[in-house]
Amino acid sequence: MEEKEYFDKLFSGIQDDIKEEFLTIKRLHEENFSEYKEQFTEVFWKVYEAIAQKLEETSHIEQKLFIRLGLVDPRYLTREDLERIKECISSASDDTFYYVDEWLISAKSGKIPPSTFEEVIQDQQQEKRTFDYTWIEKEYERKLFERSIEEEKLRDLVKGVQGKGPYTKGVYTIFDEIIKSIGKLKKLDNDIKTLKETLDKAKEQTSSIQQIPQTSKDTTTSLFTEPQVIRQMVKKAIGKLGIQYPALMTNYLREVNLILSKKHSLKLFEEFKLLDPTTLKRTIKGTEVYMPPYVILVPGYGENGFCWEPIEGVNIYGRGRIVVPIFSRKGTDPFFQAFGEYRWKLEKELSFGRWMEEGLTGEYYQYLQENKLKGQPAEYFIKDYIMWISKESNGIQKLDKPVREIFWRYLPFDESVKEKLSKVSYVYQQLWERDLRKRQKDK
Repeated sequence: MEEKEYFDKLFSGIQDDIKEEFLTIKRLHEENFSEYKEQFTEVFWKVYEAIAQKLEETSHIEQKLFIRLGLVDPRYLTREDLERIKECISSASDDTFYYVDEWLISAKSGKIPPSTFEEVIQDQQQEKRTFDYTWIEKEYERKLFERSIEEEKLRDLVKGVQGKGPYTKGVYTIFDEIIKSIGKLKKLDNDIKTLKETLDKAKEQTSSIQQIPQTSKDTTTSLFTEPQVIRQMVKKAIGKLGIQYPALMTNYLREVNLILSKKHSLKLFEEFKLLDPTTLKRTIKGTEVYMPPYVILVPGYGENGFCWEPIEGVNIYGRGRIVVPIFSRKGTDPFFQAFGEYRWKLEKELSFGRWMEEGLTGEYYQYLQENKLKGQPAEYFIKDYIMWISKESNGIQKLDKPVREIFWRYLPFDESVKEKLSKVSYVYQQLWERDLRKRQKDK
């Protein structure tokens, strides 16, 4: 593709003066990299926001990749690096992982509510707003389907209750199965009632808010602040001492040791589900619901993954959102770091002020106190969490014994992982056997 055609598509729908300013500074920057680096960075973000505001499903791929990867000019990359990022160019639809361009389009369409600016995330006085209840809706439908399967099973069991004389042992075995099935049906129905009530309340709230007249200012806020939030996210993912240069180029890609494309992230996520299943679930009035946070994959040469919001605004039933850099300078650490901070913040949010006394955060905080460890509890927790997921899950003992026991209890691996670990070391065998004894006792 010719240079002119490429930039015509990149700047499609964007003001001519922004285009001219960008191309002028870009040319000067290419001639004298250091001298014009700051000016180029400034105009890059100006163009980024202009494209982000105009972005839609039918936008040119050049615009989408500028937003998704910071791809200014393919000539800034070697053939090998173009091959490295190839996996990031195509994208399958997913309702947990989003590239920035997909996220912005979804936010504009109203599929996803806008993110809160960092400085007001903790402000609980913000106005009430609707939240995305589609995940609860999916769980509701899943539970209904699960109940219908159990109903069919019960009908088949009842057919087996017959005999000309006294009932045989086989029939009594069927009675036991019927009792279990009825118990399961009661539990499922209770879950269904809870989810139905939550759904009805959410729909009612959404309906009442939609009927309130919106001022033009409110509409602008909901539609156009997301690009500015994304810039904050990218800045935080890079870190204060990181590479602040925003455009994608070979010189800086040399320092990237892992590209967390959506495909690679989804593969990591499948493994993660077995390592920390409880972080992906939320309990709503006693009903456990699978509710992972949204994961936004941002451009920039990232060193940090983090939690932007543990819940959606002030709605404790709304999904949180975490940020993971595509171009990671620290391998998989930012990926696990983001989920670790999310779990910590979510626990704090749902503890209603008692996070230092109760549950996971309470026990971990007490451990820090007892060991006279100063500093931010969250920072200690996240470091230990990364060790738990990346090392301890493979049988490599890196944590203090009290921390391992806290995590084994509150951040349990899937049973298959636990059993495997019990065969690796006596340390895990003891923990696994304690689980088995407890399970036996609870029967």
